[in-house]
Amino acid sequence: MIVPRRSIFRDKALQHYTQGKKKDVLPNFSSVPVAIFFWVLLGALTATGLLAYFAQVPVYLAGPGLVLGAGNHALPGTNEAVAVGFFAPDSASHLHAGQSVQVQISTSGQQLDSTIVEVEPGTSDPAAVLEHYGVQIGSSALADQPEVVVLVSLGTSFPVALYSDSALALEVNVGSQSLFSALTGLGNAAGE
Repeated sequence: MIVPRRSIFRDKALQHYTQGKKKDVLPNFSSVPVAIFFWVLLGALTATGLLAYFAQVPVYLAGPGLVLGAGNHALPGTNEAVAVGFFAPDSASHLHAGQSVQVQISTSGQQLDSTIVEVEPGTSDPAAVLEHYGVQIGSSALADQPEVVVLVSLGTSFPVALYSDSALALEVNVGSQSLFSALTGLGNAAGE
């Protein structure tokens, strides 16, 4: 009689071995902390992108200006100090009476907030405008191209005698745009 051969391995061990061969084993390229770090990094980049897209920043038009002397005829019937400002012709559609203006006096660095009183229609030669208001300045100091002319009220308490004919830097708030547009230059300011 032939004796059946018995395996030297237990049945349970063989079963476990064959089941292990049937499983797909994927290689482990990263650890759990690295995966968590990259998910947090992806979330932070997404949040930063959304913030840059939806956050609004102000848009300003900058231009030079000049304080008009006490004898100017810019605003008849008032005793307010007045400045004349010059802006590029393509900015005419963005400038309106009543807009806020940040004025910086070049000689002292003093800053004040004011408003546009009047935007003269069309464009004008800066030298002709200053001559009209009685300001004597060499024409070589001015640009030869036409500019949009605005009158800015400096208030009744502004010391005109001290700052007459002083140069100014004007910044007019004309709207806002997304932070993304401001950083990349893509897109337009609101209201354009």
